[in-house]
Amino acid sequence: MKPQVLIIGGGISGLSTAWWLAQQGIEVEIWESASRPGGKIRSRAEDGYLTEDAAALLVNFRPQVDQMISELGLDQHKRQRDENLNRYIVHNGRLTKVPLLLPALLTSSLWSLPAKLRLLAEPFIPKGSHTGETVSAFIRRRLGQEVLDTAMDAFVSGTLASDPDLAEAQSVLPRLTALEQRYGSLSMGMFINKAIKKRHANNADTFSFSGGMQQLIQALASTAGIRLRTGVNATCIRQQQGGWRVQGSMDGQPLQAQAEQLVLSTPADVSSQLLEDTDLTLSALLSGIEYAPVGVLHLGLRSSDVQHQLDGTGFLVTRRNQLALNGNLWMSSLFPHRAPPGRTLLSSYIGGVRHPEQLQQTDTTLADEVLHSLRSLMKISGEPEFIRIRRHAKGLPLYHGQYSARLAQIASRTQALPGLQLCANYIGGVSIRERIYQGKHTAQVIAGQLDQERTTSRARHHSCPVIEHA
Repeated sequence: MKPQVLIIGGGISGLSTAWWLAQQGIEVEIWESASRPGGKIRSRAEDGYLTEDAAALLVNFRPQVDQMISELGLDQHKRQRDENLNRYIVHNGRLTKVPLLLPALLTSSLWSLPAKLRLLAEPFIPKGSHTGETVSAFIRRRLGQEVLDTAMDAFVSGTLASDPDLAEAQSVLPRLTALEQRYGSLSMGMFINKAIKKRHANNADTFSFSGGMQQLIQALASTAGIRLRTGVNATCIRQQQGGWRVQGSMDGQPLQAQAEQLVLSTPADVSSQLLEDTDLTLSALLSGIEYAPVGVLHLGLRSSDVQHQLDGTGFLVTRRNQLALNGNLWMSSLFPHRAPPGRTLLSSYIGGVRHPEQLQQTDTTLADEVLHSLRSLMKISGEPEFIRIRRHAKGLPLYHGQYSARLAQIASRTQALPGLQLCANYIGGVSIRERIYQGKHTAQVIAGQLDQERTTSRARHHSCPVIEHA
């Protein structure tokens, strides 16, 4: 059966796009090279612990995400984060609470008095117009050097595995840069947005699922109208009249398919290889996207061996502290069912631009280094009873350099290839929230093009002259 849409790549981007298409009755087939869908997202239940290979939770403010989860029947499986939990950052070698409200900010020990005064002066800083401005330059200009060093550096390095000195602000902080361009000020923009959209805005929501993030993947993959093939490697794509032809292999046997629309939801380097024979310029643009190696180290400990009260979500680390991890989530505080009774699960994020060499270390060396950093911060005694390490050689795309200009060129080249769409985490954000949102956008574009093709085909058919024979 010839699908209307063929998607290469069964990660969250491909699955999300397929789900939105299936809701419109559009036939979809997915080719996934791995033995299971979901890409790096995978939940594992071992020895009473529930751990994540990659994304541990979903931070949402988009109604599209709520719609998907509700229609998948997952509302009853959501596990909410306690919004009263503190957020910490390592400051001067100690865990320090991050102030979330202005009164707490003014009394916090995180910033000096000059830094606090600089923050209060933000509304009076002139609007910038710096195309390609880095995160460091943007934050330094609007909020000051101290905020960059103590907070934003940790966010960019810890959650995105990136370098604020190289990452493009427009790509990494799109909401903040948009506030400046629209209102001339971040703080004034936030205040105005909150006042204007109070009645209509989707409330921020942070959650996982009872079975972990893989429960979302399983629900998407089992959706009626989606034909999922695993263990399929796409090797060649060809544009042809009326669509695309794709060749590949499955269990050592050749495989081919034709579709009106083709979606590449593979990493940038894989998409680059597939497009070499179609558009060398597009292929080169994609091959220039860099990825950071990332990993996660899970430690299960007796709760009595951890003296910190664990009253937060975890912490991020600034580069000035030179620790062996970028951040740590206190998973059993976020979601208590993630560890057995009397036990604590700590998940440390490693690698990235800051520590790329860590993924080459042995499990023992890596665990020892991370545990050494955690002991003094969290007053840990004793040894872990559970250790699991997951490595991703190409973990997260780096939005470095003139990234938005690169994306504009990629979009221009892609639009010149009818029936081809690119939907992956190097476009529009790496979070699950943004992958779901971008999946819907891609599905809408495809549905519109299919409708236009049908309309054009009918018009052509009706305009054909009828020749009568004597």
